[in-house]
Amino acid sequence: MPGMDAVPAECRGVDFDKAALRLPAKMGALFLAAGEQRLRELDQALAAGSACAVMDAAHSLASLTGLVPVQALASYAREIYAAAELGELAAAGHAHQRLSLIMGFIFEKLRSQGYEPNAS
Repeated sequence: MPGMDAVPAECRGVDFDKAALRLPAKMGALFLAAGEQRLRELDQALAAGSACAVMDAAHSLASLTGLVPVQALASYAREIYAAAELGELAAAGHAHQRLSLIMGFIFEKLRSQGYEPNAS
């Protein structure tokens, strides 16, 4: 995961403090828990070469991306899904790398705001 100083280009200009204030605790916790789980599933599916599992994980991640104000997340998730749909998992490499980097950055930001994946 990137350090707090390493802001991915896609996140520059996003006011995460303001976004965190608008995000209810349960939704922040959901994003952390589900996002981390789905990202692990995506990593495992890509490593296993399972296009169907990649599509499932990418679709779930695309749904979660609406909770945070980084539009590139949905684009990368759709790109990964499309590559898997064509059976061209290698083509998902760049999008997977960027999505993982950005998600890691957002997980860190949310945690720094006090969000925890198991908050109720």
